[in-house]
Amino acid sequence: MTDTEISEPTVPSIMPLPSRPVTGEPLVSVQVLTATRVLVINSKGGAGKTTVATNLAAWLARRGATALVDADSQGSSYFWCEHRAKTLPSVYGIKVGTNARMTRSFQWRAPRNTQWLITDAAPGMTGNALDDLVLDHELIVIPVLPSDIDIRASARFIGELLLCPAMRKKRRPIAVVANRVRQQTKAWERLQKFLLSLNIPFVGALRDTQNYVRLYGDSLGVCDGKGEVYARDRDDWKMLLLWLDAQLNHTAWPPPELAMINDSTAESA
Repeated sequence: MTDTEISEPTVPSIMPLPSRPVTGEPLVSVQVLTATRVLVINSKGGAGKTTVATNLAAWLARRGATALVDADSQGSSYFWCEHRAKTLPSVYGIKVGTNARMTRSFQWRAPRNTQWLITDAAPGMTGNALDDLVLDHELIVIPVLPSDIDIRASARFIGELLLCPAMRKKRRPIAVVANRVRQQTKAWERLQKFLLSLNIPFVGALRDTQNYVRLYGDSLGVCDGKGEVYARDRDDWKMLLLWLDAQLNHTAWPPPELAMINDSTAESA
């Protein structure tokens, strides 16, 4: 497989059961958690939601108790959680689906001590289903691929997201992450112009590399990868993590030093 052929990993469908139990911590509805809840979503499949969700979970697990909700029928994020080595910071996996015998509130439960909850949303979410997801989260991260098809699809989705009742009632912070980027290409130039036109924070560009495929196979994130081979990829996550901190601390975004960089990027684009 070449770098241009990276795709979302697929695994067999998994029953909606919780991951490794956390000793002494009862499961509670995600709605009552005091955790910071981050929704990773794009209506188009193959945008890299699982890559962003699993790697973000790996980073945040180093900060505190983290749970990863897999709402995608492929079950890739849940599979990643289940096969994560016990020597690594734990990520509690939650698989939710359309099981008629389980209510949504019963499936959407996490350990009470959870500090970070990441949701890998299913593609194609619209209408009431999209609104319900937004209601349960405080921050939204949207992965976007640098192709004309994906740019147009993402523009439509962001428009629908901004108009959903939950967002109109209370605007949640949104950030966009460019995924599988090959810089110095026309597709990358078009994506930059699109992102600048949104007036929505663009908080990272993940390069087109096989590293993410290899890491997923071992249930690792880039922060877990050993050696300099992953150094550049670790750097790609700094801005997204800074954005999360800014939202938690209610500080201005972007900070002055990044604003200067963004201004120069806008001029060159």
